[in-house]
Amino acid sequence: MLDKEGEDRRSSSSRVTNFSFYKRRAGPSPARFPVPRPGPSPLKSQMSGSRCLISEWGNCLWGSPHSTSCPGKMWWLLLWGVVQACPTQGSVLLAQQLPQKLTSPGYPDLYVKGQEISIDIKAPEGFAVRLVFQDFDLEPSQDCEQDSVTITASGMDPSRFCGQQGSPLGSPPGQREFVSSGSSLRLTFRAPASSEDRTTHLHRGFLVLYQAVGMNHSQPISPASGGSEATHTPGDNPSKFQNHCQEPYYQVVPAGTLSCTARGPWQETQDRREVPHCVPVCGRPVTPIAQDQEALGSSRAKSGNFPWQALTSIYGRGGGALLGDRWILTAAHTIYPKDSISPRKNRRVDVFLGHTNVDEMLELGNHPVRRVVVHPDYRQNESHNFTGDIALLELQHSVPLGPSLLPVCLPDSETLYHSGLWGYVSGFGVERGWLTTELKYARLPVAPREACKAWLQEKQRTEVFSDSMFCVGDKMRPQSVCQGDSGGVYVVWDDHARHWVATGIVSWGIGCDKGYGFYTKVLNYVDWIKEVMDGKD
Repeated sequence: MLDKEGEDRRSSSSRVTNFSFYKRRAGPSPARFPVPRPGPSPLKSQMSGSRCLISEWGNCLWGSPHSTSCPGKMWWLLLWGVVQACPTQGSVLLAQQLPQKLTSPGYPDLYVKGQEISIDIKAPEGFAVRLVFQDFDLEPSQDCEQDSVTITASGMDPSRFCGQQGSPLGSPPGQREFVSSGSSLRLTFRAPASSEDRTTHLHRGFLVLYQAVGMNHSQPISPASGGSEATHTPGDNPSKFQNHCQEPYYQVVPAGTLSCTARGPWQETQDRREVPHCVPVCGRPVTPIAQDQEALGSSRAKSGNFPWQALTSIYGRGGGALLGDRWILTAAHTIYPKDSISPRKNRRVDVFLGHTNVDEMLELGNHPVRRVVVHPDYRQNESHNFTGDIALLELQHSVPLGPSLLPVCLPDSETLYHSGLWGYVSGFGVERGWLTTELKYARLPVAPREACKAWLQEKQRTEVFSDSMFCVGDKMRPQSVCQGDSGGVYVVWDDHARHWVATGIVSWGIGCDKGYGFYTKVLNYVDWIKEVMDGKD
């Protein structure tokens, strides 16, 4: 993403630019249970020592920074130091609105037998704690009487888990998430000493994300598809449902209402009646974009401006956008590059979400991809034809939505492509010849189609400009898009539906200097997208 004066030093105006590029930077490690050491009982040793004053400092974090109860202007920085120290010294973690990691001792290495450790996770008053397991691999046993993870909270029966994700053995948590009824819960990891003469079994433990979420209703910890669910009591009036959707990130879809989510808009109960289902709310950031009519070039995005933004790493750094709660919309050429002679099969696909800073995204962790679907019209061997430059990545697990992670909407009208309509493109691409670590965005207009055709002829270019593409920008201004931005989306505001819509996907251009950028026209592929997401491909 170029800034107001920057230009890409790695490309020239004589070649077609696939806006993919990558440089990975190491980030700090996640919070984890302390690794057991020889000596006293692990539980006793972990519960002793200094403790974190979460309740006192937590009020400062979630209150006003100008509050007199927060000691000085450095209160937030001091609190952050306390929170970061908790996983290694104390037994209390402070849940924040941004998801944080908690892992078993030594994860992802094999855990050691002969330990039992409990961690309390607390949210500020008025908030609940949400848990989502990203990875789970414990030794299975009958009724999980041996190695286990137990979740407990006031007013509920303990939930105990063991085994491996996707395995019929044991009782793994699967893709479910758990929300506390109050503002705290306890997670206990237990791996009793083995009767055999060994301390390590061939299991790596777990990785779980925890965060604070708004508490609309008091509800016990329970599995919730898509982050929350609408429930009713058998025998009640079917129209009277208690809404457990986490607004404004999810909404209730009435029974019989169609939705484009892959898992369907409703579920059946034992009496075969349809009940409402919670589905993600798309295109409505909690922190709206500040629409500056005079801004030129790129600007740094604030947290929540583009909550659908994804960072991908396949053949290079690229972008994408979240659809629903488990799909990534991106460009096909980030998966099968035009300039790759013999791409490796089954190449690793990394997807990062939920932040505007690359290091923080890496810290939150990669979201494993279950499958990759590239549009059949895409031709990797045709270097001057980007028709069909669109692909979908299905994540292994649904992601919990929140202020920094929300999906974008799909277009439904040609009016969203009218010449002169302004929109935004965002990405982590090249800026002044270097890969940026911060999410940047630029405000650009939809350009007249004839102007783009004339510009290509003026440049004596032979690239295909098909009806499945449109162009954006101004030939006299930098296009603000460069290597590393490929796959990101161009969004416009749909004034009728009152939400942001991904009308285009960053596809190709002529260098990164002044001129137009060319985008995949998403409207032409909406039916295909829905078929893939509904499992009909």
